[in-house]
Amino acid sequence: MRVYSSGPPSIYLRHAFLHQDRLIRCFLGALEAVPLPSLPRMLLAEGFQRMLEGDAPQRELRELFEDAEVECRKTLLQMGVNEDGRRAHHDPRDREAWHAVTHDPLRRLLAYELRAACSYYARLMAVSSNPYVSAAVGVRTIIASDVRTDNFLVKMTLKFDRHPRNVETGERLGEAMPLVVEELMKELLLLERDAFGCFRFDPRGDNHHLVHSLKLADMTKTPQSYSIMLDPLMKRYANYCIERKEVHKGRWNQYKVHCGPEDHRIDQVLPPFESVVAKDPITGGALNMIVHYDEPICLRHKQSSREENGNFGHTEVFELAIEQKNRTFWERHFLDR
Repeated sequence: MRVYSSGPPSIYLRHAFLHQDRLIRCFLGALEAVPLPSLPRMLLAEGFQRMLEGDAPQRELRELFEDAEVECRKTLLQMGVNEDGRRAHHDPRDREAWHAVTHDPLRRLLAYELRAACSYYARLMAVSSNPYVSAAVGVRTIIASDVRTDNFLVKMTLKFDRHPRNVETGERLGEAMPLVVEELMKELLLLERDAFGCFRFDPRGDNHHLVHSLKLADMTKTPQSYSIMLDPLMKRYANYCIERKEVHKGRWNQYKVHCGPEDHRIDQVLPPFESVVAKDPITGGALNMIVHYDEPICLRHKQSSREENGNFGHTEVFELAIEQKNRTFWERHFLDR
């Protein structure tokens, strides 16, 4: 959700959430259900509830969101322990959740997502003429840098990449894929789709990524590497379109891969956007807002001039040779040269 209005963000965000109160239940319900330590979740919920009440100044809300982000960082880095190397958690569920971040990849990804949410609202509460720019930069940096380079998550991603597959159909071969790897890849795809939308193939760190640390350039070199794009999980959750046609007298296949359209609305009852009018508590007049429910969290970054002018997403174009199974060894390895 993105709100366009004048005045402090804490005011127009409050009215936007109160206008669609189902979003409040979704936000607080997700914080209650996520299996992470309670302190950062409580700080984020406290800041959110104070924003809805409208009594606390914006600087206090920003302080709460920043404190929540700091606690998320401590959880990810396993900091804030006592002398014997343990953190004092009175609740055994908090103790278990704190330690699970180090060995459960899904919990670790959830901790990064919670940190991104805290950073997003902390930067929205800053004094700025366009707070969404800094908020989007914060979320993009966490996803494109911290999450993408996390060694634990990279190992899980490489396990998914190296799993043997049928070159033609993408069906998995051999042993079954570990469930934790499959769930992690699903959440990574959904996270990037929510954050970047149909522009998630735009460069991040000067590279175009299929998902997480898997570069599009590496996935399109050989038929074996391309088979990951035909994997059943990728077909179900990646939401990209593949166009194929024969070129060079039928000896090569040309592929064009681009992201499909996204629907970012949490509830299908919500319209794509709407105009909301509320009372401005500062001036006493009317506060006009345009609320977009169908926009990604992050703004575009490093797009080309053609993509920017036409509002196009990045399209990866590559070619792979068609294997001729009835050709002899001499024809396959020497004749074409």
